[in-house]
Amino acid sequence: MKNNSFLIRFIDIGLILLFGFIIISDITVRSQIELPGSDPGEPSEDRQPLVMTIEVESATKFRVSEVESERLIGVFDSVEELENGLLQYRNQIRSQGLTPLALLELSAEAKMQTFIDVLDLCDKLGIPKNVNEETLRL
Repeated sequence: MKNNSFLIRFIDIGLILLFGFIIISDITVRSQIELPGSDPGEPSEDRQPLVMTIEVESATKFRVSEVESERLIGVFDSVEELENGLLQYRNQIRSQGLTPLALLELSAEAKMQTFIDVLDLCDKLGIPKNVNEETLRL
């Protein structure tokens, strides 16, 4: 019986200390934290991106076209040619005040490493990208 009273007194002292620390603690906010918001680099409602399709047809053939106008931007025979073509197109689009957005598609004949090279190329050029997942189901 004596041990139970010791345990109850121990819990009472713990709760008194807890409430004492809560009462004397200062909980006022002293700093301003920047909350995440819209990044000026991201497309917004005012500035819609211009979507282009990059089709990886094989390890050495790439077809780039605009989605809305279905205008062919170019057919490239290597990753280096694709890089030069995308760089020129990106600069042209940005000079018009638009943001390019790449929609990547993979054909059955293409290698996955080539597809990854194109993903890395978009990162290198600062072109936002998305993957058409229907083309990934081989």
